[in-house]
Amino acid sequence: MNRRLYRQGRDYHVKRVTIVSTDTPNTGNRISLATVPDTWVSRNAWKRGFQTFQNMNKDATRQTSGDVSGTWEDFKVYLSDDMKSGDILSPKDNGGNLYLAGEWTYSILVSPDGTTSADEFSLHMLGDHAPATGPLWNSVGLIKSYGESRPTVSFGPTVPGDASDDPLVNVFDYGTTIDEVIDNLEADNDTPPYDRDSYPGDDLNGPKPNIVQDTTIVDGRASVGGFNAIAGLVEIEARSSLPNDVISILVELAPGSYRGISAGVI
Repeated sequence: MNRRLYRQGRDYHVKRVTIVSTDTPNTGNRISLATVPDTWVSRNAWKRGFQTFQNMNKDATRQTSGDVSGTWEDFKVYLSDDMKSGDILSPKDNGGNLYLAGEWTYSILVSPDGTTSADEFSLHMLGDHAPATGPLWNSVGLIKSYGESRPTVSFGPTVPGDASDDPLVNVFDYGTTIDEVIDNLEADNDTPPYDRDSYPGDDLNGPKPNIVQDTTIVDGRASVGGFNAIAGLVEIEARSSLPNDVISILVELAPGSYRGISAGVI
């Protein structure tokens, strides 16, 4: 609409979302909005994918005379592999007419992967690779890939199980409380308060988008407050007891310094 490229690799700030409907009954409906979890894991996974994409293109064009990339070339990923088969909403005017869209091509990585031919795959933020068993993937989960590329968290310090029986430890054990304290120190908090092996957003630990707003339509209208959406990716799930129900959604972005809206760097 604004005839500008708004790069996907930003953290877009939504000011408000308004939902209206003329037919939705007051009971039996639910609207949820979900995004990529705003965590250091999600941000680093996106950055790793972006850097790989940049390095791949740089290496491939090392011998070309000048920059051959498109003017509006941009790194674009899916929210999840489910997004490919879901309904991707497009904006309409007040008469229900779709705005004409240009090219929006999601990024592709190309890898030889030890085979005789190149393998191409797209990228998504959340969930498992697709298919789950490789190596011929159609799409790769960035958070899952990020977690598999990092060393796992180590356990706490290893303390001998008989530390509470050490003679010097027991010098001050006037009331036998020292033994109990040492036993607790030996046994407790040796592992982190989160899963050591699975990162939030991979195939085993929250593979679906994280709900940031949830509401119901009452008397034909609902409104929810603001939230941020990494890479501008938002999943809207609508449920209604009315078959073939139709709702309209107005998404307002917060004003800011990135081409008129608030969208910080990931």
